[in-house]
Amino acid sequence: MDPKTAEDNLGIIRSMGCRSIHVGGGEPLLRLDNLVEVLEAAKRSGVSVEYVETNSSWFKNIDEATKILSKLRKKGLRTLLVSISPFHNEHIPFSRVTGVIDACKKTDINVFPWVNGFIKDLSEFNANRTHSLETFKKRFGQDYLYSILKRYWIHLGGRALDTFRPVLLNRSAREIIDENPGGCGRELSDTSHFHFDLFGNYIPGLCSGFAISAEDLIKPISKKEYPLITMLVHSGIRGMYQLACKEFGFSPARSGYINKCDLCTEIRNFLVHNTSEDLPELQPREFYRNRQLQIYA
Repeated sequence: MDPKTAEDNLGIIRSMGCRSIHVGGGEPLLRLDNLVEVLEAAKRSGVSVEYVETNSSWFKNIDEATKILSKLRKKGLRTLLVSISPFHNEHIPFSRVTGVIDACKKTDINVFPWVNGFIKDLSEFNANRTHSLETFKKRFGQDYLYSILKRYWIHLGGRALDTFRPVLLNRSAREIIDENPGGCGRELSDTSHFHFDLFGNYIPGLCSGFAISAEDLIKPISKKEYPLITMLVHSGIRGMYQLACKEFGFSPARSGYINKCDLCTEIRNFLVHNTSEDLPELQPREFYRNRQLQIYA
């Protein structure tokens, strides 16, 4: 996120009553100078940074990591959330994670291990290598993936839909609609935990692929500018489904879905790739482009 966007967003956040944030990604430490600018913008805006998240992919050696964290410590960083999970270990060796934790100790930065309950699992394998989820299942049992849902909270949206669909109960589109007759206003208006993306968009309800421009948050959300979001608030997945079928020729591509978010994501992906409608609330486009590549890979 560039400094101006960060400062503008932080100003809006603070004006609406939020006094502290965390910085995530992606991976914030891949662009150290940008992260420093965001920390400085937060200080100018009077918003505290509770922690910065990292997946440790940037770690090379303890000396370099210590220099990087020392720089961030001087800019006000007090706590680093270090991601620890089988999902991260698919791409990042556990040795990098432990290296970052050691560097935090050297620079007097608190470590928020998320989730330290997985340390025991990851310690069963070669720390200098990555390991697939299939490797974890072979070691800990075929129900390992399902058991993860009981160990920490996972928002079943985005990539998690594809990851957990094989181990969760799938219901037809009609069953999903019948089980969810009301609107999604409670979820979409919940601000107990909210996200802004690097483009300056507010992500309602943690719904990846939906975007409300930050400046629109200080006024009632326009039905004209945000037809899909306002429809979901009032009519829920039933209204979304009926619109997509009647107006755009949508039909379910799969026989089963985990939940209404799973069906909603497929509908939105269909709208982006199969209509000429200008739907700026469906952002960033990369979210849908990447899903298309995944579906047809």
